[in-house]
Amino acid sequence: MKTQLIFLLILFLLYSCKDEMAQEDFLSDYSSEIRFDNSEWLLQGRDISCIDFDSDGNAWIASGSDLIFYNGTDTQIFNAESTINDLAVAQNGTVWLGTQDKGLARFKGKSFRWFTTDNSIIPRNYIHSIAVDSNNKVWFCSAQSDDGGLMSYDGRRFKLFSPENSILNQHVIQNLKIDKNDNIYFHTTGKVGKAAVFKISNSGKWEQLGGNDAKFYWLNSLDVTSDSKVFIYTDHSLSSCFNCYTDEILYYENEKWNALETPFDVNFMPSSFFLDKRNYVWTIFSGPNGYFSFYVFDGDVWHQSEEGQVPEKYYKFIKTDVNNNIWLCTSDGILILKQE
Repeated sequence: MKTQLIFLLILFLLYSCKDEMAQEDFLSDYSSEIRFDNSEWLLQGRDISCIDFDSDGNAWIASGSDLIFYNGTDTQIFNAESTINDLAVAQNGTVWLGTQDKGLARFKGKSFRWFTTDNSIIPRNYIHSIAVDSNNKVWFCSAQSDDGGLMSYDGRRFKLFSPENSILNQHVIQNLKIDKNDNIYFHTTGKVGKAAVFKISNSGKWEQLGGNDAKFYWLNSLDVTSDSKVFIYTDHSLSSCFNCYTDEILYYENEKWNALETPFDVNFMPSSFFLDKRNYVWTIFSGPNGYFSFYVFDGDVWHQSEEGQVPEKYYKFIKTDVNNNIWLCTSDGILILKQE
């Protein structure tokens, strides 16, 4: 018995070391240099709402009702006949779209198939917050304040998770993320003071991060590092009392939420942050200095862009590609910050 326990312990240590080495190798694939200059400006004049990339590195871009394919040189445009709220590309190449009033759309080849309240159990045709796991199962939100919730579709049937049949405390969810191990993260929204962050493990176990009492006034952003550390940005801009609350960037570690120290007043952030492939924390800061700037936390220190390096745009969606280049979606095209 003692020999078996020793053998199992050795296996555990080997697996842990292997996982840590794989994480270090993954991060070492990217340059540590932070570049703030805009390297490229695509689709100027287009209002861009979101973007994702397929396994070949091609970009799939939403602009109004247009789904735009961009391979680095050429573009192709396909009309979804409804405003696209969000999109995600599965590993098998299928593009999933959440639309304004036409339900969930599956784009494969050069054609669309729609799933609506008329031909499925989707409770609402307004779909947003889409992500796809490694098994090509699509996850999304179809809800309103007192109906619907988080949904999944595995190609055969839909499932609905709501406060009525799960630990969710609200019907509407946002900022859905799936990590490399197929764990699912998101937060609820709808009523101030009730925002909460949830995790669904790849084994199907549900958990409210921080426990049942961990609720926030409002959450504007959520992102997950390559080693599954969750970051959120709290938001009190809806409060009538401007100086009563302090916004924070928080990260979940040791079963509790911890504040990330910043060299700036988080209350001046426009509304979001994001993580790049190196797990660097990027914020877009509009402070009392009078100009837009990036502040980037590399895990040790913060770095700030210089005046004029960040165009004063409304950044609607941000995504990093496989090479860690940062694609900033705006109402006037896409700005790309190349980090290679």
